[in-house]
Amino acid sequence: MKTKKGTIGFVALAFAGGALFTGWASAEDAPPAQEAPFGSVAALEDAGTEDAGGGGDAEAAPAAPPKQTLTISADKSPRPKDADWDVLGVEMSFSPGSTPNGCRLQHIREWVRVRCTGAMVHISMLGGNHEGVSIKLDPVGADEFIPFPQGGEVVFPVRTGDRRVFEWIGVEFGYKGMTSASSFLILSESWLPWDEGPTIYAR
Repeated sequence: MKTKKGTIGFVALAFAGGALFTGWASAEDAPPAQEAPFGSVAALEDAGTEDAGGGGDAEAAPAAPPKQTLTISADKSPRPKDADWDVLGVEMSFSPGSTPNGCRLQHIREWVRVRCTGAMVHISMLGGNHEGVSIKLDPVGADEFIPFPQGGEVVFPVRTGDRRVFEWIGVEFGYKGMTSASSFLILSESWLPWDEGPTIYAR
């Protein structure tokens, strides 16, 4: 009786050991799991899981462009005289991202002058507050082959809440001389109530 029970136990143990060995061998021989195709939903889900657990630092948001700093009088000051700009005018930079096409930006107190040189046809204000705005083209020179002003400027006060847009129309040169007019410069000025200074952008 003992021999029969011992035989049965040995057979059961051997069967269990064989099943365990077979499972281990199957796991070793199984082909590696294939990655989800690039761009598939599964791949996107995997990428999202990895990013979530990666702990990488998020990119910092770009810094806001600096605003212009003007010395603003407590009361509205009178417009500077034409001769004052050459003596008292302080050179400024246009706001970041501008391409001023050689134009200059100056200010005296809250007053700003933008002056451009080159063959001009017209300067116009496209919209905004007209208070205190002055637009001027240079006189036409004596050269009969250059029948257009060779420069022009706009002068205006810059105060909180202002919004203005100007356009310079220049002259394009062709093989027969000055043949057509085109936009030379677009100037925008704004000072929103929550900003510390104005944005003066030229392009």
